[in-house]
Amino acid sequence: MPHVPSAPDVGYDQILRDLLTNRENRDLGPEQALAQLCKTLATTLDAHQAGLWTLNKATGALDAKFYWDRDTCDAENGADLPNGTADRPISEVDQDQIVAIADIRTDPRWAASAPNAMYSTELRAVLECPLRTPAGPAGVVSIGHRGAPRKWTAEDISFAAAVAGLISLAIERHDLIVAEKDARDHEHRLKVYTDLATDWFWETDSDFRFQRLHGKQARDGQIPKDYLGHKLWDVPILTPLEGTWDALKKRVDQRKRIFDFVVSASDGIGDRHYAEIAGLPKFNAAGEFEGYWGTAKDVTRRTQHELDLAESQTRDKTAARLVKLASWTWDKVEDRCSYCSPELAEMFGVTVDEFLRRSTSWEKDLDWYHPDDRERYAQASESATATQSGYDIIARVVLGDGTIRTVHETTEPVFDSSGAFVATMGVLLDITDKVELQDRLMIQEDRLKNIIDNIPGAAYRVKYDATFTNVYHSSGYLTHFVDPNTPPVKWQQDRNFPTLDIPAADRDRVEKSLRRAVLLNQCYSVEYPVTLRDGSQRWVSDRGRPVETSDGEIELEGIMLDATEKHAAQDALAHAQKLEAVGKLTGGIAHDFNNLLAVILGNLELLRDETEKPGQIDLIDAGIEAVRRGADLTRNMLAFARKSPLKLEVLNLNSLAGKTKNWIGRTLPANILVETSLLAGLWKIEADASATQSAILNLVLNARDAMPNGGKMTIETSNVRIDEEYIENRFEDMEPGRYVMLAVSDNGHGIPKDIVDDIFEPFFTTKPPGSGSGLGLSMILGFMKQSGGSVRVYSEPGVGTTFKLFFKALHSDTLISDVPNAGLPLAQGAARILLVEDNTGVLAVLRSTLTRAGYDIKTASSGDLARDIFEANPDFDLLLTDIVMPGALQGTALAKALREIRPDLKVIFMSGYASEATVHGNGLRPEDIRLMKPIGRTVLFQAIEKALG
Repeated sequence: MPHVPSAPDVGYDQILRDLLTNRENRDLGPEQALAQLCKTLATTLDAHQAGLWTLNKATGALDAKFYWDRDTCDAENGADLPNGTADRPISEVDQDQIVAIADIRTDPRWAASAPNAMYSTELRAVLECPLRTPAGPAGVVSIGHRGAPRKWTAEDISFAAAVAGLISLAIERHDLIVAEKDARDHEHRLKVYTDLATDWFWETDSDFRFQRLHGKQARDGQIPKDYLGHKLWDVPILTPLEGTWDALKKRVDQRKRIFDFVVSASDGIGDRHYAEIAGLPKFNAAGEFEGYWGTAKDVTRRTQHELDLAESQTRDKTAARLVKLASWTWDKVEDRCSYCSPELAEMFGVTVDEFLRRSTSWEKDLDWYHPDDRERYAQASESATATQSGYDIIARVVLGDGTIRTVHETTEPVFDSSGAFVATMGVLLDITDKVELQDRLMIQEDRLKNIIDNIPGAAYRVKYDATFTNVYHSSGYLTHFVDPNTPPVKWQQDRNFPTLDIPAADRDRVEKSLRRAVLLNQCYSVEYPVTLRDGSQRWVSDRGRPVETSDGEIELEGIMLDATEKHAAQDALAHAQKLEAVGKLTGGIAHDFNNLLAVILGNLELLRDETEKPGQIDLIDAGIEAVRRGADLTRNMLAFARKSPLKLEVLNLNSLAGKTKNWIGRTLPANILVETSLLAGLWKIEADASATQSAILNLVLNARDAMPNGGKMTIETSNVRIDEEYIENRFEDMEPGRYVMLAVSDNGHGIPKDIVDDIFEPFFTTKPPGSGSGLGLSMILGFMKQSGGSVRVYSEPGVGTTFKLFFKALHSDTLISDVPNAGLPLAQGAARILLVEDNTGVLAVLRSTLTRAGYDIKTASSGDLARDIFEANPDFDLLLTDIVMPGALQGTALAKALREIRPDLKVIFMSGYASEATVHGNGLRPEDIRLMKPIGRTVLFQAIEKALG
């Protein structure tokens, strides 16, 4: 049986009036008011549930705004009924229809599309009223009844429709409140956004003159009203940031939008300010252009930052271009080079596009690098990628034309906002020239170091203080002037760098020279001796200059050279000059003395021929013997002076040494052992046998005297080759070549070091008075020098002494003797001889001797007079002449002049010392005979007969 609701205590009209007039209902909020209306509708109609559904125009669905159930008294919302499941109620809303269903089980409308989401399953009757506002359909109010079917009365429907109207009004009021709030919020947001987005609003007329300008006072001192009535480009203090006003004028003429146009203004103190202008053209209802409205935003800080950034970028680009600093970016995600600077492309000799094409993968990028550096570069890059870091590497690259360059590459990782590693940025600097320069400098430094290390000295720099604090010393300083036996590295590690050991007397002289150089700021040059740690002494040639450092200190820099050899050479030269002077003096004395001996000998020989008394003959013979001993003395003196007559012959020193051992062995004490060490195949020499044997004898006797208690004496021979370095190091006047060495050694007391340089001095001896003349060693030295050789001595006190004689070796065994054979017969006379002698005594003796022998003699006291005699009558068989004479023609020159008249003229030369014929030998021939004064009669006759044949 259909449900019949109980009549309400108050009528529907009264309820409606209460709903309209109740102050409490009017004070409710929009949500509470809707809920109250919906609940009142359900309870008034005695329904079990009621729901308020609003239409969502955006989605076309019904959204549950409010739901009330009488049994549970719960109010729920939040559900929605999508389009498709709510076609019927939505259609009813669109058509503004009220649906009253008494029994949903039998009503076909419900069966066609039952909106189960709007009602519970226990419902039996439904009343639905549409909700509308001035804006259109707004939703539906649904009322559900449980139990038996219910027929909705006209009063029920009218009441429901009236309440639905009130709900619609409440929704409209709610929407209006929301709209007003949204409008206020929008206006507030717009104001906030406007304040944030711009500083000024402006409007212009159709001529683009400012009509309205709202906003704050400008930083440049202008206020908005100062611009009114002016066009933007007519304001004096304004200028476009870029270009001219033409671009803005063109847009205004074309009625186009204005944007991104920045103007600059200058204030009274010189600061500049910037504003960005934006505007839109405005048109009236008729479409006529009326001007622009727009905004202006203060962009001073942004623009200044952009200008500074642009300037910085320009500087950076300029700097990169000037220093050729190349840059690139490698995209890790795409694994390719995404950026290449022009400098990088130029460095590799390609265009930017070509470089990017060649670097589209890691493998292709590696192709740029030198094969020998590729693995090292790959390891550095892969390690940096793995650790998300950068790397720094120097490697070689191969350009497109094959050129190899060296680059210094530095990279840094790039991360995105989330911290992910996305790229690597790097810069390259071509350091080829720098590397090549460094290599050249290193080579030059090595060369300079080698040069400095190989010079006999050192380079240095020291502070000019009390201890000459070390700044720099090359290794030669230590090895040459401090300690030759200690490695320089030991001294370099020593905090107390060693100073030179200079004698006190020389130190004062050196310090005085340095003080003067520093005071006058000039170079210094000083030489001084130093004592090394092994006790040896060397001379230093020190040259340098004072230098002022940046902190005002004075330092000395210079070079020290080992001048020991120079001083030794100077000493040797002084010694040689002294010996030469003594030799000249000795030679001159011997020359004159020989002339005196010649006169005495000649007269004694003439006197002996005229005397028959035995007593007188004995006296004469004693005088002749004294003359011979005097001749021996002068011969020794001339040997020292290197002017003795030498009878040169081919000798084998082994034979001579062997014979010497035989006879000296019988004369030496028994406690002295003599041994020989003679080289087989010894080269032959050309020397005077007698003088050579005399030299050996002198050395043997000296060795004997050095071993008073006995000892061992050794005579040895050897072949030696002497080069220029040996000669230079010992300051010898020998010629490089082959020599035969004969040495006499003893193990006697030796020669003290302080006198070893004096032993060759004439008349120097360590023997007691009457035990020696002091000419023995000087004779040996003179003989060896005259023979083209030399003598060296090696001695150590307590160990022994060795004398070495160096004879020039022969390349041929042939020798022409210039001394007549002693076996020739005596003169037979008949020969015509021109005798030339400046010494009247010698001339008289020779003339008498030769006349008595039957020779036809013509005499002259000078070469000039002899030439006159010869030119008057050249019929002479022989020229017998002295070598040194007054006048223009000496003996050899005279021989040459006369042979121009008589080429076959025979010549015998006479001299106080035989080397005159060699020194002035421009007239000598191989067959000429040279005789040494004083000349015995037999020797003279043999020489004449030899010359005449």
